[in-house]
Amino acid sequence: MQRPTTSHLLVALQFLSIGVGLVPWQGTLGSPWWLTASALGALVGLYTLLHNRPGNFAVYPEPLEQARLVTSGPYRWVRHPMYLAVLLFMLGIAMYNGGLWNQLSLLTLLLAILGKMQREERYLHARFAEYPEYACRCKRLIPFIY
Repeated sequence: MQRPTTSHLLVALQFLSIGVGLVPWQGTLGSPWWLTASALGALVGLYTLLHNRPGNFAVYPEPLEQARLVTSGPYRWVRHPMYLAVLLFMLGIAMYNGGLWNQLSLLTLLLAILGKMQREERYLHARFAEYPEYACRCKRLIPFIY
């Protein structure tokens, strides 16, 4: 499958942002309480991986050929639980590391994920007839809010 350049750029921006966010750019670290957000993100990610079979998802916004629509498990609360998991994990790390580069990396990560979500949802609407109804009843990223 030939992927659009935009998808490659969004994935590259996502991983670059994660890499920059993981580095403690300044000498002093923030409150370890921020790491609870990272732990929560890790739990959401593990729950999602256990619920959604390998081969049904990828890092690119384009669904795989054999992909099926999953609306149970963590997908009951949000349509993109893996994006939520990554954002929570990196929120904790970026705030714990506390540097300007860490916080900017969090912002660029959010922008990359929002771009990927927008593209992915266009594909899902076109591919799965039941997706529009699912999108109406389930929030995109934050349960009960967005």
